Amino acid sequence: MEDIYRSLDYFSNYKEELETLIWNNTKNTYNRDTTHTYYDCTNYYFEINYNDTDLVDEEGNIIEKSYRKRGPEKNHRPDPIIQMGLLMDSNNIPLAYDLFPGNESEKSSLRPIHTRTKIKFNLERTIVVADRGLNTSDNIYSLVGDNSKEKNFDGYIYGQSIRGADKEFKEWVLDQNGYKVDKVVDIDGHVETFRKAIFNDQGQIVGYEQAEVEFKHKSRIYPKELTLKVGDKRNKKVRTDQKQLVYYSQKYADKQKRERNQMIERAKDLIKNPKKYNKLTAAGSAAYVNNLKFVKDTGEIANGLELSLNIKKIEEEEKYDGYYSIVTSELDMDDFELRKRYRGLSKIEESFKITKSELESRPVFVWTKEHIEAHFLTCFVSLIILRLLEQKLNYKYSIKKIINSLKNFGCTEEFSNIYMLFNNSEVIEELNNLYHTDITKKRISKSHIKKFLN
Repeated sequence: MEDIYRSLDYFSNYKEELETLIWNNTKNTYNRDTTHTYYDCTNYYFEINYNDTDLVDEEGNIIEKSYRKRGPEKNHRPDPIIQMGLLMDSNNIPLAYDLFPGNESEKSSLRPIHTRTKIKFNLERTIVVADRGLNTSDNIYSLVGDNSKEKNFDGYIYGQSIRGADKEFKEWVLDQNGYKVDKVVDIDGHVETFRKAIFNDQGQIVGYEQAEVEFKHKSRIYPKELTLKVGDKRNKKVRTDQKQLVYYSQKYADKQKRERNQMIERAKDLIKNPKKYNKLTAAGSAAYVNNLKFVKDTGEIANGLELSLNIKKIEEEEKYDGYYSIVTSELDMDDFELRKRYRGLSKIEESFKITKSELESRPVFVWTKEHIEAHFLTCFVSLIILRLLEQKLNYKYSIKKIINSLKNFGCTEEFSNIYMLFNNSEVIEELNNLYHTDITKKRISKSHIKKFLN
């Protein structure tokens, strides 16, 4: 175990070199496509009760920020967290990643990793796809500038909040003029269907029916005004053309209504029994309660509050159930293509789940800065290997099945210099054919093992 910890100190120094080495050795062999790149952030928790302190000089200036800080953990845990930003190519293979403190906003994390990766890998124009949390004026401007045709600017596809948008945008969304209705078809040309929920007057699900998936959508080119920060002030105005797409999905509407009804039921219970809840357990439902306040030190709900259900907020949210918006710099991109590209973000979320479950990257048990960095470096390299194997196997097997097949496959010494192989599987069979390793035999010599490992 001590040798493993010592190796973490060593490997923490080679993140940039490893990223570049992997890129150079895979870009052609695996047809790495960076015409579109996907970016998203997640966080990982530490089972400790304190924030790390930053390293400061004698005047109190921060020399080095520490990672483990309390912030908005994905599952609302109170533990300190570290945040990771991951950049992937169009084939879902990771390109690069960054770590940053748990109490920092993810909004400013995109520009450094995007700029560094483009320079380091000598990438041409790429369209960055990210969710609405990264949709800021600074992130838009860093990719497209002032739309100058003389410069080789990149592009973007971002999710766009509707409920958080301005009045004009909301009115455009709800205005039914201009919407087109199309059936959604799969790659074989079949119309997609889903289980449509049936609600009673109280908003409770009483059954389901099969329904075809429809894509009601409209789009426009709109002059987007960006407000940029210059020095300490955010006062520079820049205009850039933007394509805005809004679409309606009954499946999405059912999901939003179902999730909100669950939160409303909890909000009603909170109003009746405020002592049962605190700031952590009230998360989600607290937004639907008027006059709710928490005690700063304990997180408990303050005494003597006149709590009531926020009917106005519920009615406002219901207006936009089922609507979703995407914005892009690509003015000529087809509505269906735009939605297809944006939906590719689900693969980066899947990658985060793989690191947290199959690769067991959390909770994180190391604590020094070097060990933390090396821990996530090993997870990053493992994720790349799995994605490359997934591609090599023509996406026939899930990542979980690939991992389990590799974990279970092994050998044991039967006689002197002779090893018996066990737990062969269809995944191992295919890898054997791909890499010509002869590992599907029942018995194999030690010299043969050394040969194909070399």
